[in-house]
Amino acid sequence: MAISDLGRTPLLIGSAAPAAVRRELAATAPAPRADLEHETPQAAFERLKRRLIRLGFDIHDGPLQSLAAAGFGLKDLEQRLPDGEAARILGDIIAELADAERSLRSLAGTLEDGRPEIPLARDILAGELKRFARRSPARVDVHGNWLYHPDSRSQALTIKALLRESLTNVAKHAGAREVVVRLQASPTHVLLEIEDDGRGFEPGLARGSAGAATIGLASMHERVRLLGGDLEILSRAGGPTVVTAAIVRYRQPSRAESYTAPPLGGVA
Repeated sequence: MAISDLGRTPLLIGSAAPAAVRRELAATAPAPRADLEHETPQAAFERLKRRLIRLGFDIHDGPLQSLAAAGFGLKDLEQRLPDGEAARILGDIIAELADAERSLRSLAGTLEDGRPEIPLARDILAGELKRFARRSPARVDVHGNWLYHPDSRSQALTIKALLRESLTNVAKHAGAREVVVRLQASPTHVLLEIEDDGRGFEPGLARGSAGAATIGLASMHERVRLLGGDLEILSRAGGPTVVTAAIVRYRQPSRAESYTAPPLGGVA
């Protein structure tokens, strides 16, 4: 039986809650706002924009400050430790906290700014390779067009998430000696590939005991699917493992195309 302390009388949650309490909650629940039923699209956009900006401020003033305080405390502890394995592990933890802080700051900036800066694929890769080097001695070969500029913030975040999840899995499970990352962009698609020569795995082992995909694997598939792409993971016991994502590119029509495009319905 769960109890939620609301600062007054404890409230029993669920079917065990007294009927009188449930009726009181239902009676005091806020009714749908009538003004929202007649809200214009522009007003709805402005309302959502204000909520996102407020969320950005909340992230900055809450979790970011807590992360910064934890980082300062660990940094002080690191300086008190003698050189050795414990100090090295603590240094890696501090670096991970710093990565998390930068990611949150970037997210907060995205929420506060309607047109956030989109990094080059090269810059995304550099950050992920630096993180990977702290976890694995494997050599990484880089091929392709890493000067590619993602079409949108969502595409950039997807490339980053795919690199991070794939390289994290290599560091944690593969025991690889060499990793190859490739990026190619055509007018219609972006192709990202991560290959390692590690121990590999049977495809069924990438799923949980109930047959459901792990959170990391499910997240990779869903991110690519939301961008209209496909994700394929090929592996076998003894390796290699190849992760391939084909992401559909987003391209706004040029000014000339907007003038020459046929009218809706094909009727002049």
